[in-house]
Order: sequence, then structure tokens, then C-alpha cells
Amino acid sequence: MKPHSPTPTILVALLSLVTLSACHKAAETVASFGRAEIDLDSIRHRGTIRAVCDYNSVNYFVHKGVPVGYQYELLTQYAKHLGLKLEIVPDNTLEGGHDKIEKGKADILASTLVADTTLLPTLALCEPYGQSRIVLVRHTGANPSPSFSQSVDNDTVFVMSNSFYSKTLENFTDTANVNVTVRPIDHYDAEQMVGLVAEREIKQTLCLENIARACLWYYDSLEIGPAVTNQLDMAWGVRVNSPMLRDDISKWLKSFRKTALFKRIYRKYVIDPREHHNTSQSTKSDTYQAVYEDAIKSIATDKRYDWRLISSIVYQESHFNPHATSWAGAVGLMQLMPETAARFGVDNPNDPVQNISAGYEYLLWLDKRLAPNVPSPTERVKFVLAAYNVGLGHIMDAIRLAQKFGRDASTWDANVETALLLKANPTYYSDPDVKHGFCRGTETVAYVHNVLDRYKNYKKSVR
Repeated sequence: MKPHSPTPTILVALLSLVTLSACHKAAETVASFGRAEIDLDSIRHRGTIRAVCDYNSVNYFVHKGVPVGYQYELLTQYAKHLGLKLEIVPDNTLEGGHDKIEKGKADILASTLVADTTLLPTLALCEPYGQSRIVLVRHTGANPSPSFSQSVDNDTVFVMSNSFYSKTLENFTDTANVNVTVRPIDHYDAEQMVGLVAEREIKQTLCLENIARACLWYYDSLEIGPAVTNQLDMAWGVRVNSPMLRDDISKWLKSFRKTALFKRIYRKYVIDPREHHNTSQSTKSDTYQAVYEDAIKSIATDKRYDWRLISSIVYQESHFNPHATSWAGAVGLMQLMPETAARFGVDNPNDPVQNISAGYEYLLWLDKRLAPNVPSPTERVKFVLAAYNVGLGHIMDAIRLAQKFGRDASTWDANVETALLLKANPTYYSDPDVKHGFCRGTETVAYVHNVLDRYKNYKKSVR
């Protein structure tokens, strides 16, 4: 006898059980209190990998409207390995980042993290992605002592509170025969602490060497002093109940660290910290080159964006070199990022006409989006130049901050430019009205000033 076939009702019930079982397997259990239950299967089912990363000029920031950074590029490659989308969850504190991991708001803690299990004992550390030392950062010539002990004895060192910097210094003072006053500072990350040293608000601080070296590009009043540690492993962290994720990251990192791509990323951000556009470039008229004059004149037909203004931008961006390529991948006369070039239909970004045309269209695109906030066409040019340099998102953040603190949000000088400068301060880039985080506004303020000053000189001498 043939066995009886299941009735439709039984089939539906069986399918329902299978579906419920599969959903349960991939479901994310996110508790209000305690630790979330999420591992790699659930993340794959979700389709997005979420990572906490700190805003600074090494790990994660926006350059010309495009996210870049050491951790960002590593995370992007890991997300590609998984075939998933990447979502960055910004947080500049270890406590805040760890809390997001524990509560399931993120899967990977990719903020600057020394591989020290005693600092965050509930975090599972992955294969190290690199190494760095903790060094003393101080004013140039402030203390020529060659050793760390001699440098800090009978002195004060300011450190981030509740950090591996403060822990390292406390351990050092417990074992070394020195008299050091440790002064923790709340709500500042390592790069901001270095900024306080540069501005002579504090004398010295501790910082990872790779971050300190990147800061030397911005501040000429700093020097890197002696190290307080040997090379330390740096690693990502995950929840202790995410072993599949930890093992997959570790396996991937072991392989990826052998690739040429990893070596390029490491060199870009760690070995040879990028050289940003020189904001002290000459604004004199003798910087002008006529080789692309006809092309610029034929493209720049809007009176607000005179061809000599475009020429000033070209000098600022590339010194009239059509083959210029920045550390971040911006290309050509107007230094188009690949995403911008693709948006405006550029096939060959090194072609002068295509590059200028796309850069010009991008300026008009920015102008259109800023018009509702900045009614004056003349004033709006300053906002557009700032957005061209640093990205529209940061300028919209600055407009919101200016409005919030009672400044004229439609005026650049001493108003929105001041608000943009505040975005280098964690008190302000952590504000709920700020959507794009950290920004070193000094470069953009100088960029606007230099482009416009050079433009004025071009108008006097170039007809």
C-alpha cells in the first residue's frame, strides 16, 4: 500500500514550522538590558554589517563629501567579503561604542582599540589589524628629555578619562619611580587632546603614534616625544556571544593583511599619513596659467562662477596639473572624487575638459541645494566653495549649529564658518543636530579664503 499523502492542512502546518524555525535561527534578540544575541547568521540575514567607528582624521571622516579613513576602508573590504552593506555607527568614546555593541546597535567595535582584554573584559577581540605605540605628544621644544620618565617626572600629563591612555599612565606611575600628576579630561578623544596641546591649552598628552603623526600635518607646534609602551596590537572587538563573527573576521584579516590592497591602505593612513591640500598656498596672480583658459571660459558661463574663479579653484586643487591624484583618489584639474566623476558622466577624469565640466556642474549642483538656506547669490559662493572642499553634509551641519546658537546662518564670515570650526570639538560634533560628525574646519575656512583672494587678484591681472 502506498503511504497516505499529507493533507493540505498538514502541509501548511509543516511549512509554518519550517519557516518559524528558519526565522528563529536568523532572528536578532536585542534586549533593553543585558547583551544582545546576534551572530554572523543573523547579520547575513539582515543584509547589513554595522560597525562603531570613531570620527577623526585617521579612522573615519568625510573628504569632499565621500567617507574615507583607515578603519572605514578596512570595514568596507570586510563588508565586501561578506557580500553585505556597511553601516557606520559613529561614537568617539569606548564606553559609548561598547554600549552600542552590547545592545545590538552595532556588530563590530572598530574604534581605536588596543587589544587589551582587561580594559573591556566583556568584549571578544579579533585578529590584530595593526600595531602602534603610545607616545608623549608635547609642544615643540617643550621638554627635550629623551626618556619618558625624565619627560614627565615632577610634571602633569593630561589624558582622556577612562581610556587605555589613562590606564597606561596609571600603570606606569605605579611601577616607575617618578612623580607624575595625571589629569583626566572628559569628553575629548585622542585627536582632540592633541589639538589642546597644539593650542597650548594643555602642555602634553598621550596618543597612539599613528594618530600623532597624522596630526603633525595640521599643527607645526607639536613634536612626538618618547614612547611609554612598546608596539601594541590593535584589534576590532565583538560581543563575547558572537564567536562566528569573531572567527570570520580573524580568518579574513589573516588573509587580507597579506594583500597589496591592505598594504596600500596601511601605508596611506599609518606609514605615510596623507598630505592634505596645502591651505597656505599662494593667492597671488602669478600663480595663473593660461593653458586651459579657453576650455574654462567655454564651460564657466554662469556669472556667479566666473571663469577666473574656476581658474583659482583649479590652482588650489591641482596647480593646473591634469594628472594630479590625491591620497584619497581625487583626480585631475578640479580633483574629482570617483563618485563625483561618475555622477556627472566623466569617462576620463584626467581629460581637462571632462574634469572641468564635471567640477563646474558639481559647483552648480551645490549652489542649487544651498540656495534655500543662503538667499544671497554672492554670499552663497562662499558656502559652495566650502562644500566643494569638505562636502555638503558638513556645511549643512554648520548651518544648523549656527541657527541653534543664534548666529546668522545665511552669512559665512564669522557666522557659519565659526560654526564649522566648532565641529572639531566633541561637544559640538556629538550634538544631535550634527549629522556628519567630526570636521577639521580650519582647512575649509582657509580654502574659501585662499580661493577668493586669488580670484580677486586674477580679476585684476587676467582679462
